[in-house]
Amino acid sequence: MMQVPILMYHWFRPAHRISVSRSPQLEIAPEFFEHQIRCLHERGYRSVSLNAALSDEPAIVRPPRSIVLTIDDGTLDFWTFGRPILEKYGFTALIFVVTGCVGTESRWDRHLYEPPRPLMTWDQIINLHRAGFEIGSHTHTHRNLTELDDRTAWSEIADSKKVLTEKLGVSPKFIAYPRGLYHATHKEMARKAGYLGACAVVFRWKDLAHSDIFELKRMTIKGAESMMRFKMRLALSRMIPLRRLRTPW
Repeated sequence: MMQVPILMYHWFRPAHRISVSRSPQLEIAPEFFEHQIRCLHERGYRSVSLNAALSDEPAIVRPPRSIVLTIDDGTLDFWTFGRPILEKYGFTALIFVVTGCVGTESRWDRHLYEPPRPLMTWDQIINLHRAGFEIGSHTHTHRNLTELDDRTAWSEIADSKKVLTEKLGVSPKFIAYPRGLYHATHKEMARKAGYLGACAVVFRWKDLAHSDIFELKRMTIKGAESMMRFKMRLALSRMIPLRRLRTPW
């Protein structure tokens, strides 16, 4: 079966502001974002939760053109610029937050000279949750899991789940690996921690070959690309096979 398209966004920056980012391709202007969401709406796409997108239960009915929108990091610019656009078109998204940094700044890329960005507060995250947005884990401090020993990696994965459960009153179902980097051991850790699945990233052509529940391939949407490129990425994201793995839950 084909995976429901999963698109990945990061940061929002008004077009008139000069970028100071080391990764400006991960920034998108609100007006470009609205063009994309309007395009999806006009083509009949409707956003669904990742849980609904993956479910094979007959009771869960998905729209014919379902799509999952994901936002990494939980930066304040999403609350300011991205959220109102999604609400305007009746879309929601899965927001992956870094639980140990909520309400502060994204300082985890200082060694890469990436300027820190203000992060949403718990009140804002809770409001999103109540408004129908799905909240997931982006680990506890956004460290590269592949550079950590197993005990520390486990803490990153499990502690963030515990914090989100305490703050939201429900257990988060999904985690996104920071920077899309992980080993097979981290997939197993996510499963043992009680997540229903984990999100990875499409980095290269071969990543389109398959997806499974604990490495769900997401298509990165780059802010400076044309609508033609956006439509191409959307088309490619519809072609990723989902490999069903039997899991104990």
